[in-house]
Amino acid sequence: MAFREIVAPTLRGLFVRQIIDMIFSGELKPGDRLPTERDLAEKMNISRSMVHLGLEDLCRMGFVTIEPRAGAFVADYAKTGNFETLGAIVKYTGAALSNEMNISMVEARNATEGGAMIRLAMTHTDEDISSLRKMVEELSKAAKNGEDSKALAERMRDFHVALTQMSGNILFPLILSSFSEVSLGLWENCVTFWGPETIVQQENRLIDLIESARGHEAALYIENIFEHYLEAHDIHR
Repeated sequence: MAFREIVAPTLRGLFVRQIIDMIFSGELKPGDRLPTERDLAEKMNISRSMVHLGLEDLCRMGFVTIEPRAGAFVADYAKTGNFETLGAIVKYTGAALSNEMNISMVEARNATEGGAMIRLAMTHTDEDISSLRKMVEELSKAAKNGEDSKALAERMRDFHVALTQMSGNILFPLILSSFSEVSLGLWENCVTFWGPETIVQQENRLIDLIESARGHEAALYIENIFEHYLEAHDIHR
């Protein structure tokens, strides 16, 4: 039995996490000027050097801009962000994600999966289809055996990541996997809302469309599922 080393977060990391949490929750908004390094150090009871390094990290991640002699300002990370921004969203899963962020993640996931389905519908092999059907069969068995919603959500996530891997596009699975952990709660919401039986039907429907070379219909199908979910929860884009 292997045990992993427990690593405590650094003060620098905790500082970065708190600022990101405040940005994701809307407490800090684009354009807001942050207190001076001295004030932040006093308010958060850490050294000024830790604050300085943390702000540099936030700037590199696209969450903060630093203007000489003017100070540090909250950036619009949707415009200034980069792959490190995406990595930070995944890393700091404890942040309180807004509806806007959740919707954006699902839309990005659907766009990525939609492209993968279109490609896979044109290039799939019998082995691809067989592997996907086996995964759905295992999902169905797990539901009947009473696995909880989180475990079923993990199976759903693995199915959709596998689908992008089979598409042959190098970036699709990397993009989807980057959302893997942070979006697990969204997959769990799907299981709770639709129920295991409907989830299995939906996954089988996707496989049927891909197998019959109807990738565009498959892409539209997952978008319609999401629209139905939004309407049922009275959520507006």
